Amino acid sequence: MNEETMIKKLRQQDSEALDEAIRKYTRLVSAIICNIAGDQLTAEDVEELTEDTFIAMWYNADKLEEGKVKAYICQIAKNKTKNRLRDNNKHSKVVSIENMSPEDDFLLTDDIEEKQISMTLFEAIDEMGEPDREIILRKYYYYQNSKQIGEVMKMNAQTVRTKLYRAKDKLKKILSERGIII
Repeated sequence: MNEETMIKKLRQQDSEALDEAIRKYTRLVSAIICNIAGDQLTAEDVEELTEDTFIAMWYNADKLEEGKVKAYICQIAKNKTKNRLRDNNKHSKVVSIENMSPEDDFLLTDDIEEKQISMTLFEAIDEMGEPDREIILRKYYYYQNSKQIGEVMKMNAQTVRTKLYRAKDKLKKILSERGIII
């Protein structure tokens, strides 16, 4: 089934089109969820988020555009995973920085230019050194708030916010030297 037909059938709530989308994109959706979540979610959580992604696509089929279905599904998966991690982090206090590998998430795109920018961004973050690197990753990759970051890094929340502010400025400078303006 081609994408145009799939979109039409999804808009008509044809379950055959949903089955086709699930068959075609399940591995991609699961990979996105696993790359974002790392080891923070169980296999059952990943399966549930994958199902939730397709349910959301089903109920929002009117928003699908030809040539953009894959990107739309990927965005749903990212958002659902980020929301789950945010919810989980409200109850959890520690995430191991050693298990972080943000380059996996940054490299999911098919766009070569976007991959290049993502690689440059990760390299710049890596060059920042500690504690800036860890604070940036925890804030923008694992969506932890200042209090959670402070608990893990043994700092108060205000210190984390101050360091984050300075780290963002430092990152902007590093990136602008490489021709990337944020």
